[in-house]
Amino acid sequence: LGGKARGLGFAISMINNSNIKDQFKNITIRVPKCAVIGTDEFDRFMKDNELWEFALSDIDDILLEKRFLKSRLSIDLILKLESFIKENKYPIAVRSSSLLEDSQYQPLAGTYETYMLANNSRSDKNRLNKLINAIKRVYASTFKGEARTLLKGTAHRIEEEKMAVVIQEIVGKSYKSKRFYPTFSGVLQSINYYPISYMKRNEGVAYLALGFGKTIADGEKSLRISPKYPKILPQFYSIKSALQNSQNTFYGMSLIKKDRKNKHELNSYSLKEAEIDDTLKWMGSVISKEDNTIKDSLNYKGIRIISFAPILKWQHMPFTELAKKMLSTGKKALGCPIEIEFAVNINANRKPEFCLLQIKPMVLTGLHKQPEKKAYDENKIFCSSTVTLGDGKINHLKDLIIIRPELFDINKTTEIAKEISIFNNKFKKNHQYILAGPGRWGTSDKWLGIPVQWREISQAKTIIEIGLPELSIDPSFGSHFFQNITNMHIAYFTVNPKQKKDILDIKYLKRFEIYKSGKYLDWYKFKNPFSVIVNGSNGQGSIDFPISNKTETMNEEESSGI
Repeated sequence: LGGKARGLGFAISMINNSNIKDQFKNITIRVPKCAVIGTDEFDRFMKDNELWEFALSDIDDILLEKRFLKSRLSIDLILKLESFIKENKYPIAVRSSSLLEDSQYQPLAGTYETYMLANNSRSDKNRLNKLINAIKRVYASTFKGEARTLLKGTAHRIEEEKMAVVIQEIVGKSYKSKRFYPTFSGVLQSINYYPISYMKRNEGVAYLALGFGKTIADGEKSLRISPKYPKILPQFYSIKSALQNSQNTFYGMSLIKKDRKNKHELNSYSLKEAEIDDTLKWMGSVISKEDNTIKDSLNYKGIRIISFAPILKWQHMPFTELAKKMLSTGKKALGCPIEIEFAVNINANRKPEFCLLQIKPMVLTGLHKQPEKKAYDENKIFCSSTVTLGDGKINHLKDLIIIRPELFDINKTTEIAKEISIFNNKFKKNHQYILAGPGRWGTSDKWLGIPVQWREISQAKTIIEIGLPELSIDPSFGSHFFQNITNMHIAYFTVNPKQKKDILDIKYLKRFEIYKSGKYLDWYKFKNPFSVIVNGSNGQGSIDFPISNKTETMNEEESSGI
């Protein structure tokens, strides 16, 4: 069945064997309908079409997909798919479910493809052909560059991977605007990496977004809450912060063929269109034009924001209580911290519907610990952070790549990402480095930070996210990018300019010779390694400079952090 399908089977069993439905009788709780194509069909597809040698060669991703699309599925499978298409005319997602995916120790979250199909053509043949092509594309994604890069960091070889496919009902509603999407989607995690105020790390965290969860998976703007303290919203501490951090677009599926803008069939829409569909009322607030305050009602003129106030404050559905119960039930059932993906439909005349889309272990194994070395200047800290991800020590990094803060330009983030990729490719498999730069790493929104994919920073072992006063962006650990950061045991530091205990000593760094410079980047090489220490229990971490090859002297006034 593969990891994802196995998780769905487990979720069905967990819901049926717990008393969660009895506790929340006013909510319909279910796992969406799905069918699974097992890994035996993948083996047959690869063998019958003589694809193994071709797929394992160093082939371009585009050529790889073209060859897979020209290949044929087995007759047995095609007949079953014909029957499935005739019986099911709701929108469907064709999802990867590989053997290694979603297991507790593998870094493959979000690596393989998912294809969303409207499945609304009048022709059964057209709907069947789209489904078949989506399955072939999922098969091809097993061998694409991103998967290859991630598997190189594990003990597994790509030849060991096998792909099952889940064909799953897409949770959502059709609107008169000819759009289809859930009221909101989200991710629940057992561990909160950003506890503030009364919050504790083990109380969990939820990431919420209007429409499809692609917003969260891609690291775009979403709402992060503690299910135990849902009214504490640090993103909305001021009007300016609310405007910067609020979700302002959402993903939906157009049911009109000519309006579909990409192969995944999801389009980006404005909040105005959600208000037309009458879905914004369930989670929207307004920054009033009259007095510049946040009003938890759409009956005011002003800028619309996504605050989830009707749900979190006014309890239009007991979401936070259900979230806490889901996390505790899932953690008890799996025996470890968990991550749950879900979607919710709110109906005016029927019970709200909570659909569990995926459940998997949340990887929490610490950083690979290295033997203690004494070659450090204990009094010279390069970076210190009160909000980190990871646990343990790293004592082998002698390289630092940093985006020069004075040259950082939010308009040039795509260009900066390309330059990082060039530098990253100069590092061999066992040669790793520290990467530092402003804004959010791994976001698909270039206005929030550096939109790198994992392959472009694959040799980074420690990453520093530098906050800037003019770029006050809420950090995100909810995306697939950050799931891979966790699974690959990467140390992740966030440096907040408003937090006095957070330090990044750029001035001291300038005393060292630059090994190579790019348009935006500097690459430093040191004879001795940095000392990276992360405390997973309290989220604090520090990075000590290596001892210089020559004695360094400086005044206290010369050394200052950001």
